[in-house]
Order: sequence, then C-alpha cells, then structure tokens
Amino acid sequence: MGAAPAEPQLVADFKTWLRKHRGASDATVRLYARDAAGLMMELRSDPDGWRPNDVRSYFLERASHSGSGTIEKMTTSLRAFLRYLAVAGRCQAGLDGAVPAYAHWQLVDMPRYLSTEQVDRLIAACDGDVGGRRRDRAIVLLLVRLGLRAGDVSQLRLADIEWQTGSLRVCGKSRYEVRLPLPQDVGDAIAAYLECRPSTRRNDLLFLRTIAPCRPFRRGDGISSVVKRIMKRADIVAPVKGAHALRHTAATEMLRHGVPLDKIGLVLRHRGIDTTAYYAKADVALLKQVAQPWPEAL
Repeated sequence: MGAAPAEPQLVADFKTWLRKHRGASDATVRLYARDAAGLMMELRSDPDGWRPNDVRSYFLERASHSGSGTIEKMTTSLRAFLRYLAVAGRCQAGLDGAVPAYAHWQLVDMPRYLSTEQVDRLIAACDGDVGGRRRDRAIVLLLVRLGLRAGDVSQLRLADIEWQTGSLRVCGKSRYEVRLPLPQDVGDAIAAYLECRPSTRRNDLLFLRTIAPCRPFRRGDGISSVVKRIMKRADIVAPVKGAHALRHTAATEMLRHGVPLDKIGLVLRHRGIDTTAYYAKADVALLKQVAQPWPEAL
C-alpha cells in the first residue's frame, strides 16, 4: 500500500486556526478538514481563482449523494473554510455565500417505527437464560416501553432503580432529571439480568458489556449497536436501525392506545408539545377523522 496523500498546506493551516481561534474539538476539526480537502481536490486550482459557480456546482454534486445530516454538516464546514480563506486573503470575499442553504424543515419526516409484530419478534429474539440475552431483553424493554434514548440507557445506574416505589430515575439531556414509572415486565427483565450481571467494584452503571473485561457502555452508540444486532437476529427489516427507532415505536404505541400527547411528552421528556405532536402523523386512523374532503368532492 502506498502512503496517504499529503494534506494541502491550506487545510493544515485551517485546522490550526480552528483549534486556536474557534476552540473546535478534534472531531469537529477532522470533519471540517475533510470537507475542505474535498473541495480543494475537486477544484484543484488556486482558491484565488475560484468562482461562485465552481463552489455551488461542487456542493450540489456532493449533496445529491448524501443524507440530510451530512449535507447540513458540509454546509457549515465549507462556509467556515471559505470564510477562513477570505480572511487570509486566499480567495474572494463573500464566496461562502455560494454554498446553498439546505431546505430541511424540522419534524418534516414521518416517524420511523416498528410494527407491533416486529416488536414482539424483537423481544422474542432476547429469550434465553444466558447473561447476554437477559441484558438484551432489559435494554429492549426499556427502549420500547419507556422511549428512553440510547444515552439514557447507557448511563443508568443501579441506584436509579427505585424498587420500593416502582420507578426509574432518568437524567437525560441538559441534566434534566425525571422519575418514570417502571412497568412490571421491564422491572422483571432488569431483576433477571441483575441475577447474572458481572460484579464490579469501581462502577455502578447498570448495563455492562458481555466480553471480558466487562466494562460499562461509554456512550449510547454501544446501546444502538446492541439493538442493531438484535434486529438482525430477529430478521427485522426496518427503515432505520438502532435504539432511536424504538423511541419512535414507544411514542406511536402510546398514541395508538389513546395516551394524550401531553402525557406522551412527559414520558419522552420533551420540552415542547410541538416535538411530541410530530408523532401524531403516524396515527393515520385518527387523521382520517379530521381530514377535509377535496373541494370537488363537496
């Protein structure tokens, strides 16, 4: 294998500027530098000769093969790079305006969730007395019954389970702490897992990895990976894989059972009703009752 191509000096200077003057994290610096290097590789010529059409054409071509999250990040990183070049006198001023704004309205997509039959198969895929299966069952039930985020599950501690009151203490985004009722089947699954959970003296996080040394999950990514593996084991083909699909599933299941939106928002810990109302789009039967006929049908 040959050596990796040398990084353009302008990109290296851009990385230094991001760290020194913007206080950017290493992950942000890598992301911005990757997009900056891609732009330079495609346009090749000296930035002083770049024109708005060149930048716009590059962006639109890349965006046509990318998802919404990637496009939004690319918009930010390319604009930052072009502003840096302009300040450094390496390209014409205002070239960052050639990067189009990405029209993606909040909550415009449909919720992505599993059907009741798929949920049953997912839970059934966790049957078994081995420790890993017991852990997986407890994780899945927490996600699908209470709509917890993957990060919430990874940070649950033994002390967060209040057995006497049948509740669970959850501290999510912005350290916003709430107590949620602990459903019977979820409590039973956690208790079954605790019977075979490896003992640790230095950490009281609830869920541990099954491969020695049995350390806790550092972030929600590990919980999402567990869910993806269970979905594959259950042969479930879903529009989106991972823990967040089960959060959507929990919300739509509550809606189907007639739980008011404000109550669903309390369980999901939404700060505003607009976020919870997003899930109302999934209740087609209810929407049919309020839909108005087309004018020609009157």
